[in-house]
Amino acid sequence: MASEYLKWKYRDVQPEEHKTLTKREARRNWWEYHKWQLLIGAVLVLIAADLIWNAVSQVRPDYQVAYVGQYPLSEEAAARWQERLEALGADCNGDGRVVVQLNQYTTAEGQDAMYGYASNVKLVADLSACDSYFFLLEDPEGFDAEYDTLEEGWLEADGLWLARRSFAPGHSAKHMEECGLLWERLQKEGV
Repeated sequence: MASEYLKWKYRDVQPEEHKTLTKREARRNWWEYHKWQLLIGAVLVLIAADLIWNAVSQVRPDYQVAYVGQYPLSEEAAARWQERLEALGADCNGDGRVVVQLNQYTTAEGQDAMYGYASNVKLVADLSACDSYFFLLEDPEGFDAEYDTLEEGWLEADGLWLARRSFAPGHSAKHMEECGLLWERLQKEGV
């Protein structure tokens, strides 16, 4: 039971009459309460669509080559090496095309120290993950002395050396068999 004070306080209060909204007013009312949820949902859908598109359309290389030199290769030189290896390679992952990815790691001493450290970290990550089977080197003796990762029998072409990687037991690169076949073709036909 309500107290006398509350009865007195709310003596003139009348219940609101239910107002029927027009369609336009109902849409504006709905938008007022749901606009942020709708906008956030749209942004999440766009992000999910972008992630799916990137995952589906990503090019996965059949072969990875690590270039280690003092200065980066020019775009033309990098493209020539990729074309050479693609011409002799096979489609390892079954996507219908041969793709060679050339990863460049530069070691110029005159460059910014942080850039040199970052390039070295990327190279060590490549070596640890066993990403690259082939190495394109300016100084194979120096590289092998520092990292001890090359097989014997390097191939010379265009002032650079093409070498292949040796792996510790239990470690291997993707498509090892196909990489070995490509190495044999490179030895027979020349680089």
